[in-house]
Amino acid sequence: MAFLDPVNTIATKRIVPGVVDNIFKNSPLLAYFKRNALTPYQGGPSWQENFLYNTLKVSGYAPGDSFDISQRQIATGGTVTPRYYNVPVPAYIEKLKIEMNGPQAVFDYVDLLMQAAALTMSGKLAIDLYQHGQNVGTDRTLLINGLDEALSDGATNGFNTQTYANYLTLTRTDVSSALNSPMTGPAANVGGAISYPTVEQAWQSVVVGGEQPDLMVTTNLGLSYLKMSFQAQQRFETSSPDFGFRGIKFNGSDIVADQYAPGTRAALANEADIGYTAYSGGETLWILNTSKFRLYVSTDALYGFGFTGFIPAQNNSTVVGHYKFCGNFTCIAPRYSRYLFGITG
Repeated sequence: MAFLDPVNTIATKRIVPGVVDNIFKNSPLLAYFKRNALTPYQGGPSWQENFLYNTLKVSGYAPGDSFDISQRQIATGGTVTPRYYNVPVPAYIEKLKIEMNGPQAVFDYVDLLMQAAALTMSGKLAIDLYQHGQNVGTDRTLLINGLDEALSDGATNGFNTQTYANYLTLTRTDVSSALNSPMTGPAANVGGAISYPTVEQAWQSVVVGGEQPDLMVTTNLGLSYLKMSFQAQQRFETSSPDFGFRGIKFNGSDIVADQYAPGTRAALANEADIGYTAYSGGETLWILNTSKFRLYVSTDALYGFGFTGFIPAQNNSTVVGHYKFCGNFTCIAPRYSRYLFGITG
């Protein structure tokens, strides 16, 4: 039995309203795609994304020549399947209704739980944007199809030391190089210090006609390396008008730091719970044409970041609700984007 001393007998402690987030990081990439690449997913077991991968036949000819009029397949499509995410929100009904309720509660406990659920879901999706959704190396077939598999050439190891011969339901070699992202010229694996020429060559390698990258994402340390390597006249400080994160400019592309981007920052124990692990090989730099990406989110009220409400257990006073997401992430034209990894200075 605890015996109260005089101070605790006559005085109460002050609880500052609200709770400070000391766990979650910021992801400008997820924020950008939510704002600029959000695509409604209205249901069904799958959907298809189509693209050209071949040309029609063409030749010079002399009058009277016969033409080769055999048909050639020039387009195909990849099938996308929905991926489901769930964040359970457990509590005791006594806490919700009695002990953490009324005038003695300095902030809303339910609101705290819902904020934590939303932050957990966003953190998990932000991490998975950079990973893969295949059974390659690690089975991630329940998770979204992320950048590592999309921005591959099918033969060269990415930062996860994996190759991705397939993308969605298509084998890359079956459609020539139409689903390949550049991983050479310059090499995707920098394997050392980043330089201005390397970034320039990588950026130019995904410029096609009037299409060019508009967003570059790296880690905090990677952003520092870029600032130190760029010439002073090649950068200026800016705040992106689209999503408000501070960054620098390169050839008109915003460069921002994402704390969930793969890099050497050590994961806290709670970050490992949502899937973040440090990449020991160095920092990554993602050079993206964001018009070629789609973040599909279900239009259903529950599966589009909805909450089931608290559901009571049958034999005790535990209640649990579920915060849900259904959708996926795709790159419809990998040749317009790429990434560099192994950046160590």
